Amino acid sequence: MMKTRYLVALAILTMLLSPGVGAAANFVIVNGDGPGEGLNDTTPATPVGGNTGTTLGAQRLIVLEAVADAWAQRVVSSVDIRILARFNPMGNCNVLGSTSPGTAYMNFPGAPVPNVFYHSAIADSITGTDQNPGNADFFITYNSDWDDPAQCTPPGFYYGLDGNEPAGAEDLFPVVLHEMGHGLGFASFVNSSTGVPYFGAPGIFDYYILDMTAGLHWTEMSNAQRAASATNDGNLAWDGPNVTAEVPTTFFAGAMDLEVTSPPGIAGTYGALGAGFGGAPPDEMSGEFELVNTGSATPSDACGPLVGFTPGRIAIMNRGNCEFGLKALNSENAGASAAVIANDRDGTVLVLMGAGVDGGAVTIPVVALGQNDGATIEAELPGVSGILRVNNRLGVHASGLALLYAPTTVAPGSSISHWDVTASPDLLMEPFTSVDVFDQLDLTPAQFKDVGHTVTGFTEIFADGFESNDTGAWSSTTP
Repeated sequence: MMKTRYLVALAILTMLLSPGVGAAANFVIVNGDGPGEGLNDTTPATPVGGNTGTTLGAQRLIVLEAVADAWAQRVVSSVDIRILARFNPMGNCNVLGSTSPGTAYMNFPGAPVPNVFYHSAIADSITGTDQNPGNADFFITYNSDWDDPAQCTPPGFYYGLDGNEPAGAEDLFPVVLHEMGHGLGFASFVNSSTGVPYFGAPGIFDYYILDMTAGLHWTEMSNAQRAASATNDGNLAWDGPNVTAEVPTTFFAGAMDLEVTSPPGIAGTYGALGAGFGGAPPDEMSGEFELVNTGSATPSDACGPLVGFTPGRIAIMNRGNCEFGLKALNSENAGASAAVIANDRDGTVLVLMGAGVDGGAVTIPVVALGQNDGATIEAELPGVSGILRVNNRLGVHASGLALLYAPTTVAPGSSISHWDVTASPDLLMEPFTSVDVFDQLDLTPAQFKDVGHTVTGFTEIFADGFESNDTGAWSSTTP
């Protein structure tokens, strides 16, 4: 799956160590830039995409405030969350931004887990007390080189709030959403290269990192064991209960089985493959299959509204004449519980199906089937019943736990403190962005609950079809 773009690094800098609901949090953006630069840049700018700022600095600040407002509707705390933000040149066009915590706390009153460090905003929320009054809970720096044509290829950052960035631009809104996610609690307190905790003890994030090979959490390991574990690609997982509970409804299926239970003549198991869009299928779903009919010259292609379909059944159709996403959407609109699309070539070859233009609106599971198997089933319709069964999910360990990013060579600032890049759909807290707009918090609120936050209101920020996995919209440029 292609999801290459620009690295969003998490930088752990020096932290000040020291050892406290109901309302949405109040976020305070502290301008850390000097006169005439960064958030104070007076370069004239044209309002765009709902951003009314008329200077570059004003537009930057408006984006930060808009993202802070979005997080404030979801994170509950009676203590102000202070973010010191800057725009500085970083000398390259590979990094979009970086985050570093300001303070961390252990064994404070009410700490859910003893002897681990908590991010400042979490500790403040739990205690109801600002542990370090007047100081930032975390620091965020964004790469101003992106707006310098002499450094990076135009058009640089897009400062609209609508997710409609032009081709080649990098939408700042999701970058800020991602970086604030790090500062609020999605970050390890262990050096991924050495395994050494930054404060002499791991953090609450590390408490939920489970090495599936060793069978140990990072809080149970030595420094050397953690350093080795950091490159255990495909075997480093998150076992927090809230995230784990959402895995079946978040991650798309990879390999699947379609088990025909009747009629006896074709009963058996057929190989299938989950699509890169639609709803995450449950581990198992059963039903009766029905061949679609559009009433057209090619009635089984599902390229138009379905005629006479029985709601609740699993729609089966043939590839060709239109995009996969449109076929699935027409099936959903007719009341199908799932859409099975049989290939129109190559016998048993399975196709990883992209969303196209319409797939972002699809919420039912979408499954690919080989041409020969599709023909076998369709020849017996009506009267075919069966079970769709998930064998694995993309970005999920065989145990059912979400995977963390642990490439075989440590990527400083990215390893560990992100979801794995094999995840599908794309997740907010992966290490790379795409030109699709990040408009959902996906697993982040659940992860926040695991590490001690109180959260509320898991609604979308935009409604423009992010996570459509529209491969035509993804960037193919790797810096």
